[in-house]
Amino acid sequence: MKTRNGKKKIRISLFVIGLLSAVVLSGTVSTRAATWTQKADMPTARWTHSSAVVDGKIYIIGGIGGPTKVEEYDPETDIWTRKTDLPTARVWIASSAVDGKIYVIGGASGWPGGTQLATVEEYDPATDTWAQKADMPGPRGSLSTSVVDGKIYAVGGDGGGIHVATVEEYDPATDTWTKKADMPTARDIVSTCAVDGKYDPVTDTWTKKTDMPAPRSALSTSVVNGKIYAFGGTARRGGTPQSTLFQYNPATDTWTTEEDMPVRMLGMSSSVVGGRVYIIGGTSASYPYSMRLSTVWEYDIGLRPPSPDFNGDGVVDDTDATIMVEYWHTNRPLCDIAPEPWGDGIVDVQDMATLIRHLGQYSDDLTLISHWALDESEGNVAMDSVTNNNGQSDGLVFGEPFWLPNGGKVDGAVVLDGVDDYIFTGTVMNPADGPFSILAWIDGGAPGQVVISEPGGSNWLSTDPVDGHLITQLASRFGRSSGPLLSDKVITDVNWHRIGLVWDGSHRMLYVDGVMVAQDTQDSLNILGTGMYIGTGKAMAPGTYFSGLIDDVRIYNRAVNP
Repeated sequence: MKTRNGKKKIRISLFVIGLLSAVVLSGTVSTRAATWTQKADMPTARWTHSSAVVDGKIYIIGGIGGPTKVEEYDPETDIWTRKTDLPTARVWIASSAVDGKIYVIGGASGWPGGTQLATVEEYDPATDTWAQKADMPGPRGSLSTSVVDGKIYAVGGDGGGIHVATVEEYDPATDTWTKKADMPTARDIVSTCAVDGKYDPVTDTWTKKTDMPAPRSALSTSVVNGKIYAFGGTARRGGTPQSTLFQYNPATDTWTTEEDMPVRMLGMSSSVVGGRVYIIGGTSASYPYSMRLSTVWEYDIGLRPPSPDFNGDGVVDDTDATIMVEYWHTNRPLCDIAPEPWGDGIVDVQDMATLIRHLGQYSDDLTLISHWALDESEGNVAMDSVTNNNGQSDGLVFGEPFWLPNGGKVDGAVVLDGVDDYIFTGTVMNPADGPFSILAWIDGGAPGQVVISEPGGSNWLSTDPVDGHLITQLASRFGRSSGPLLSDKVITDVNWHRIGLVWDGSHRMLYVDGVMVAQDTQDSLNILGTGMYIGTGKAMAPGTYFSGLIDDVRIYNRAVNP
């Protein structure tokens, strides 16, 4: 089966999630069931601490119950190690890691009734030593920090009995602070996350996004695979800890309520290592939160590692290497495949070494959710070779197509007559769930004919009725960009062409033979979930049946680079 056979500008979204709503500072993988696993307890029970990750290890710093204590957790061995104390005792602190060093920022000298601090101290895990750095311009605790392009953004907090909207940028390279545009909403006990998307520090502007399903304070947030997970917290100041878990998808600006955490908690930390989230410490008690937790919960969201088969052709080869070079020294998630399994935010020599290790191998790509190889020699069933589908998306063959077991672009192909031959499959994806790609090899066809469509929905891959240019009608339901996307590339010239439709969550792209031939902005796509036609239009109208060869139809639940 065939499953065995220029530097770009990067923009980042900084999402601030707190008691009122979520806003944006404006400037790909398969899944299985999520699971919770309890790990070795932290030596020091505490809450209002902070955490940061360096080289796959989590560092827990300060907090009520251990205001100077630093403890290192290794998820691989499930072992805790005591480290050099934090020089300045602090609670309600924030920390972020840049270039292998951790910067502990702000906080309060105690709680309740402590003094807000402007202190910044740098921890070097390699030497287990601390260094004093430039203070914040003003003292504040209960703030949050996130990293964008090597700079740390300190957001919100308690400025001494008042909620503040302050945003300040710290540059570790120069040890300097810069004032940025305030948040529209002042808040403290806030949480922030940086996500590949829409933040350009030059613009320094804010954009309102969809509110959380419920108000939360003293929660913790982490990013996995471009989605933000908001854990626990409380609905109001002094309120009861919650066990809720919400997921936010920046690509669609939508929230999903996930299954609850095993225990209710607030004031904990969350950190991501190896695609898993580690929720550490916190409190489950009611106000004044006297019972502190030492628990560690591992939340496995069920994601599978990315594939080095960037163009989705089933094999890792020099084409994939070329794609990696194109995105060299960017944070392109498609190519950030090392350190395994989830990368480190930069495409570099580690990623190239991993790619080279897989060169020449056939890809066992877990993001491939359906694959009709069309290698059959006879019969009225086109098998979906993705075994997880349990035959539910095998295609039923109608008409009298001709099978070519050895006459396709990759092994066999099916020949359709353009009159009444087509294949019908079950539903295999929902574009509302996130990015996807659909690819196929074709040879032949005529203007107005359709390669892939959805019954009663839209024609996903087809040719325009005048010149035979590649076109898609799969679009959002409303808006000015909800019409067809038309390329200027003719695909009906009786030559083999690999055609593709890719949606990355915000852009709709058409590809022919590895070249993007059309693109537009599309923040959602309208799909009915009625199955899929191969070789005819959405209404099976005369003139839409495909006349020619179709081979190797693939669907991925990620944006590939054909």
